[in-house]
Amino acid sequence: MKSPDKDNSSAIIQKGFLWGVLLGLALVLLGRFLVPTTDLLSVVGACLVLIVYGLVGYFVFPKIHPDVLVLVGVFGLLAGAILAGEILLEYALLPKDNTGWGVIEFGCVFAIFFISGLVAAYRSKRMRVGVLASVGTAMLSSVIWLIIILLTFYGFRDTARQGLVFMAEGNYADFARSGMKDFNTFVMEDFLGAGFFHLLLAPLIAAVLGVVGAVLGIGMVRFVSNKMGN
Repeated sequence: MKSPDKDNSSAIIQKGFLWGVLLGLALVLLGRFLVPTTDLLSVVGACLVLIVYGLVGYFVFPKIHPDVLVLVGVFGLLAGAILAGEILLEYALLPKDNTGWGVIEFGCVFAIFFISGLVAAYRSKRMRVGVLASVGTAMLSSVIWLIIILLTFYGFRDTARQGLVFMAEGNYADFARSGMKDFNTFVMEDFLGAGFFHLLLAPLIAAVLGVVGAVLGIGMVRFVSNKMGN
């Protein structure tokens, strides 16, 4: 029997995810408005993957059991907070090199993908549910990441602080190697390209980690059952 509280929570998660996708679309289109020289293909690519996210959120999320969707919400927000926190800390602390930060950031996020699959599979005793939870976690956290990275880019655009962040991330060196003539165009296309690949690859990586986590979760269920049987 479903719990009304979990039904409400899952509905909030679904709506929040869809609003996040819409905000992401608006921010991508805003980038084209702010930098009209941005390649249209970069904009279309980012928009298309967000539209796919929206379709999944609208048609698939309501079919997911509320217990699982609540797990997606919890782990997705946690992973999203880590991704967003690293971006904001860069602007706050201005490290000279953020390579180590990125390793820690994505290491923690991948661990969350794995754990979400493990927990969901352990609770449901179904591997498919574990993988679904891991993929949903990746999608939610990716939308949060896209929103925060574009908001900070627009909010700090053309400031000295953003220049220091770009220097730490190697944007200027990448621009010099790109052969492009306009830095603003390069950066905007770089962000949209990163958004496209992040949103595309994160669920795929999560699916793999979710399988591993789900296998371990099912194994734990069987181990506990055998122990109780003995």
